[in-house]
Amino acid sequence: MAPTALGLPLAPRPAKTLFVLGGYTDKSVLAHNPAGGEGDGIYSVLFDPEDGKLETLHSSKVETNPAFIMKHHSLDIVYMTTEVIDRGSEVLTGKLDRRTGHVTIIDRKKVYGRSTCHIEWDTGRKHLIAVSYWDSKITTFPVHQDGSLGEAVQVYSDPGCSYVDAKNPDREEHLAHRQRWPHLHQVNRDPYSEQVYLVPDLGRDQVHYFNIQDGSVQHLGVDQLRKGGGPRHMDFNMRHKVVYICGELNNTVTVLRYKHGVLPQVLKGNFSGDVNSQQSLLSEIQIVSSVPEDLTTKSTIAEMRLHPSGKYLFVGNRGHNSIAVFRVSEEDGTLTLLNIHSSQGAFPRHFNFDNTGNYLLVGNHASDMIVAFRICENGKLEVSDKIEGLPSIVWVTPVEPEE
Repeated sequence: MAPTALGLPLAPRPAKTLFVLGGYTDKSVLAHNPAGGEGDGIYSVLFDPEDGKLETLHSSKVETNPAFIMKHHSLDIVYMTTEVIDRGSEVLTGKLDRRTGHVTIIDRKKVYGRSTCHIEWDTGRKHLIAVSYWDSKITTFPVHQDGSLGEAVQVYSDPGCSYVDAKNPDREEHLAHRQRWPHLHQVNRDPYSEQVYLVPDLGRDQVHYFNIQDGSVQHLGVDQLRKGGGPRHMDFNMRHKVVYICGELNNTVTVLRYKHGVLPQVLKGNFSGDVNSQQSLLSEIQIVSSVPEDLTTKSTIAEMRLHPSGKYLFVGNRGHNSIAVFRVSEEDGTLTLLNIHSSQGAFPRHFNFDNTGNYLLVGNHASDMIVAFRICENGKLEVSDKIEGLPSIVWVTPVEPEE
């Protein structure tokens, strides 16, 4: 390492981040009717933390509505889900060029569910687990050594999704009655025990527990949350064994204690708990709002992420068009609201941290723009750069670029 003029070694250059962005290509087949444009589907931008600037690299034509993106842990492979309700969704496998940001689709697999919204690895990283929002299905796929996927091993159907098959609801009914039928929204491997998977159900205000091994899906039971919240996403505080659940419909974050002693009862199956009773794997300890108390306009939570340091929790508010920043208590993991910042655009659907953890990239999908924020020591956000003209960005995945 070359010395400075003072004879001291130069600090290493902070690592750049390649952000792979997913956006809408056909809004007519979505479960909702958002503002924002239609585009190619996949966009890549390079972020440099040294000057806080963004550089547009590449767009890749990917159909239809690639709304979730996850990179393989060791290969230059990305997995994407298509968000459609008029037919079955797919999991797409793409080859990622980490130098140019280009994504080439090499395979498509049927999920046998609609509006697939999230993917997770199984414990051994030998299967992918996909969850579908519209008809509450969980589908597993074997993953080969080259990163390619085999055909679906199992398709688990929530009993409540029979409503979709029998009534064939449309987008208008869904928007008018968000909790008329189940909506599984995310699948999370339990980071504390690694023995169960936790799936929030927006339609019934529940957290479902599953045993998923070798592609086989077994429903173990549920914990009931407070009614009306519409749980969308979960995040996990490893230090305090605390779980955060964002309520999309009532703009809240519920803080819950994970009770390891109850796990054996869950693993037996047929478990039924309530987060406000002794009989639960998750026990409610706090509920906080992500929007101002006097808010009169409609707003819903879209995303929530715990900072890698564990010091802050960030929450995106669609409608209020803001990012709420909470300080995480070092003693018990509870939350204190620090600031609510403008997202500098409409409907912050998704966001993620750069590879240094010092910046937050927000996709404002209804105004076709992304904004990079510097995360200050006090949790405040400062705009460092923005790019307009990126249609309906709804997912942000950070990757290590190849330079």
